[in-house]
Amino acid sequence: MSLMSALYRGVSGIQTSQNALNTTAHNLANTDTTGYTRQQVSQGDMTYLKFDEGATSPKQTGLGVDIMQVRAVRDYFLDLQYRSSNGKSSYYSTNSEVITEINTLFGELEGEEFQTSLQELKNAFIELAKNSTDATNENTVITKAQEFLTRAQDIYNGISDYQDNLNEQIVDQVEAINEYAQQIHDLNIQIATAEAGGIETANDLRDKRDLILDELSSYGKVEYTEDAFKYVTVLFEGETLVNHGFVNEMEAVIEDDDVSTGFYTVRWKSYDMDVYDGTAGNAKQGTDKGSLRALIEARGTKRGTFADLDAYSYEDDDGVTQSGTASENFENVDSSSLASVQALLDNLVNGIVTKINTLLNHTEDDDVTVSQYDENGDALDTGTYLSSAGVYYYDLFLPIDSSETDYHGQDITYTCSNLKINKILLEQPTKINNGFVSEKNMADTDQDTADALAAIFTDEYETLTPDTLTPLTFSDYYIGIVNAYSDLGAIYKNMSESADVELDNVEAARQSVAGVSDSEELTKMIRYQNAYNASSRYFNVVNDMLENLLTQLA
Repeated sequence: MSLMSALYRGVSGIQTSQNALNTTAHNLANTDTTGYTRQQVSQGDMTYLKFDEGATSPKQTGLGVDIMQVRAVRDYFLDLQYRSSNGKSSYYSTNSEVITEINTLFGELEGEEFQTSLQELKNAFIELAKNSTDATNENTVITKAQEFLTRAQDIYNGISDYQDNLNEQIVDQVEAINEYAQQIHDLNIQIATAEAGGIETANDLRDKRDLILDELSSYGKVEYTEDAFKYVTVLFEGETLVNHGFVNEMEAVIEDDDVSTGFYTVRWKSYDMDVYDGTAGNAKQGTDKGSLRALIEARGTKRGTFADLDAYSYEDDDGVTQSGTASENFENVDSSSLASVQALLDNLVNGIVTKINTLLNHTEDDDVTVSQYDENGDALDTGTYLSSAGVYYYDLFLPIDSSETDYHGQDITYTCSNLKINKILLEQPTKINNGFVSEKNMADTDQDTADALAAIFTDEYETLTPDTLTPLTFSDYYIGIVNAYSDLGAIYKNMSESADVELDNVEAARQSVAGVSDSEELTKMIRYQNAYNASSRYFNVVNDMLENLLTQLA
């Protein structure tokens, strides 16, 4: 072995140890960097010089050490598991947040119980039945009806506002997904360029790409593969999002059927296809992943109303009558937390409004000849809009868009967001059924109507949903709504917490492989420093030998 080749061996040891020290320092500098993967140096023989052929093996001498690879220490299967768990965690945590917001809007957790306003309205009608001609009782009915309607509208409109909020979040998430897709595409090019020569691995760029895949997995179901050219192909919800040469962006559009609500539908830009098929996330099918799916499901496709709990019939564009059961109709909103609770609340309010207005405007005696006049002094048709006491009635509830002269006979098939208290009754509460007293005979009171109004709150109303069997009173109906969404919230909370625990466990396992350990890196630094020092001493000894040899020869 020549002294010159020995000198080169010493140089290779110094260079290799120096590069290993640089890698260790890089690890230590990025201990707290999110998404960073610790890098590991793999050393090996540089090459060999063959000088003879032995009987069993070649006679050769090594020419030094070299770094074979600086690799990022990651576990591919833990990455897959993490991204799957991350999608599931985001899906259930988003749904849990939605149910929490619903319960907050109902006020059950903050002392502003909707149930209180419902109970006070019930009590007001009970007191009215005890003395229907008492002006105080009549005034209380109007006041409590106003409070009840205001509270109901606050909740319904609050849910609608939250739907709009989720609608905007959907747009933001679509934009974020497109941005992540573009970043992955750009990193694909950078990584492929850096690694084209086969000399180095672009570990830091790969860390950035892996971190984006982690983030992307929180929005939906993500699948990915890396090809021979170092490009990662990404599938989002089963469709190509990033391919070798392009990004298949999504877009949030308002379709013709959604103009009234302004709700966005998420579609693929490149072809006429929705990203989601309208089915709810399913754990067995593995589709319960991603906050984007959860937002779309929770928002729904419409504002829920009482009509969603009724059977329906309509004539299509071809003149063919289409119909469906109440259960089938409820499926339109049943998969949406917000739309379904809107429908249930609206059904409760519509039921109360319908029963009250119907009782106030009944015409039991068609032969009544009492002459009545409206607010303008114009004579009314005999026998029209008369109570059983023969007096002119006023609807308690009216459509918001009714004029100042519309006091009765209005269509009551509207939602609670389109209701108001009759202005005449607000100004003069004693006019509710004209004090339940006939102008001709003060003894002729309409006690039957007063009793019937009180009874609607104790009589059975209907089942909570078309698929349940037990008829409920108005109070029990409301309690049923609250209990149903409290139970649903508990389910989503448990699922979210379980998914979070699973995610934390996977991340802990991932960090045990990919994370940087200060103590381990410091140990490596001492090892590489000693190797560097040893190579330096070796180099110096060889250098001195060469110097002595050259001096002697000179």
